[in-house]
Amino acid sequence: MKNIAWFVVFFFLFSPSLVLAIKPFSKALIDPGHGGIDSGGTSGKRVAHYLVEKDLTLDVATRLAYELRKSGLKVIMTRTDDRFVDLDDRVKLANSLGKDTILVSIHFDALSDRHQRGIKTYFWHANSFGLATRIQRSLVRITGQKDLGVIRRRLRLTRNSVIPAVLCECGFMTNPHENKLLASPSYRKTLAVAIAKGILEENRLGDYGITPVAEIWAPLSKASDSPRHVFHKKHKRKKHVKKLEASLEKKGTAERQKKYFLS
Repeated sequence: MKNIAWFVVFFFLFSPSLVLAIKPFSKALIDPGHGGIDSGGTSGKRVAHYLVEKDLTLDVATRLAYELRKSGLKVIMTRTDDRFVDLDDRVKLANSLGKDTILVSIHFDALSDRHQRGIKTYFWHANSFGLATRIQRSLVRITGQKDLGVIRRRLRLTRNSVIPAVLCECGFMTNPHENKLLASPSYRKTLAVAIAKGILEENRLGDYGITPVAEIWAPLSKASDSPRHVFHKKHKRKKHVKKLEASLEKKGTAERQKKYFLS
């Protein structure tokens, strides 16, 4: 009887995934952000190394895929070379792979303010919070970079995917310190290892020990939600209004001239 009691204690303390009946995922869809005609952000020329986001994302994603495959996970990538893949196609692929899959998208930041630095991880659905939290913690712990937190944001990848999906912003290309780090292959490997450790920890423990968040309903995200689209839409509308005003002005001038000549 005493042995049974000790077994129960061991079971609850050291096997949380079994206690919670967690079904681990067996596949990871790794998404190198941007690609092809979509370069993403760039570092600009005010820092030591000129960096392009689409190149960095592919490099880190490829290293991440290697680390995960070593650990026995099946890995699929949305792209393996410099080509454009539409966001909706990335989501469609994610949703076709089944519930035992997670999606991790790799990105980097670029801002005109060179003082901005740090790492953050985005999620939307409640089923993605644990994964986002473990990846963010691992990234900050291993790289030592500033923790910008786990952020809930309705991005197309995180909102429209039915599987757990997160988007990692792994540093600022425009920050002088982080720019030098990101230019280093060894640091990019460190990023990949850190993300892999977070993924594998989530696979091993699930959301055990992480305070859950409530699900939020929201309509599916679309291209027109992005600030860039809104800017172009406003700009296009402004051009249309100016063109209309010019046309009315021209018409009014012609009518005044006609009236003048007829009088």
